[in-house]
Amino acid sequence: MTSPAGPGPLRVITVQAGDRYPDLYVNRLRRMVARQTAKPHRFLCYTDRPWAGRFDPEVEVHDLGGWGLPGYFNKLRLFDREVTGETPFIFLDITLVIRAPMAPLLAFGEASEASLVAVADWNYPIVNSSVLRVRPDEHTQRVWDDWARGERYHGHIPGDQNYIDAVFRANAPERLAFWPQGMVASYKGLRKRAARDAAGAAAALAEAVILKFHGQPKPHEVLRPWRYPRGTILRHPLRPRLWRYLASEIEAHWR
Repeated sequence: MTSPAGPGPLRVITVQAGDRYPDLYVNRLRRMVARQTAKPHRFLCYTDRPWAGRFDPEVEVHDLGGWGLPGYFNKLRLFDREVTGETPFIFLDITLVIRAPMAPLLAFGEASEASLVAVADWNYPIVNSSVLRVRPDEHTQRVWDDWARGERYHGHIPGDQNYIDAVFRANAPERLAFWPQGMVASYKGLRKRAARDAAGAAAALAEAVILKFHGQPKPHEVLRPWRYPRGTILRHPLRPRLWRYLASEIEAHWR
């Protein structure tokens, strides 16, 4: 394993905790990054199963087994500079499809002076943490430090992104920025729009660099809706054209 920190190529980081998503999700994300950026880069995966041979050899594997965090909350440890170092990095969820060159997204992140660039959530007025650019400093470090010392802000915290949002809103709202609208698109949002406005959904898709698959379905479920009807067929039982919505897009890029 190489060190996660230090200057040099762009660092792209993901997290795989538990066995909900098979290893191919990590490998395909790594391959999409390689195809969609010309920048020299490193691809790092923090996992609780850092066994040899699980991932493509280009994946730098780091053990999160000792972090003691549940599920999505492992992402909070990435804000600790003792873990990820002092140089900026891109974080990507593994449930993404990168459908276009990443140059506009990377350029926006590099030009921003914000400590954190995040997605504006599609359903709630908070951060969505699926695609982040982290510029490590005292503001990003506070996310981890506050969590580690037991600060919970508004009490119940349902997910990592709620906590990230709470820390920045309370302490440094001016250090939080968001990707341009539509650069990271919600698959479910596009599908819902396509049900009433196919042309509008197609136009929105054309503007997207990344598709996020939150909730259901996930990419592999879209490709085989008859095996995974809950998030596909049963969502739109009378509209079969939506059962495999954007399947050709997924097949073209998620590989």
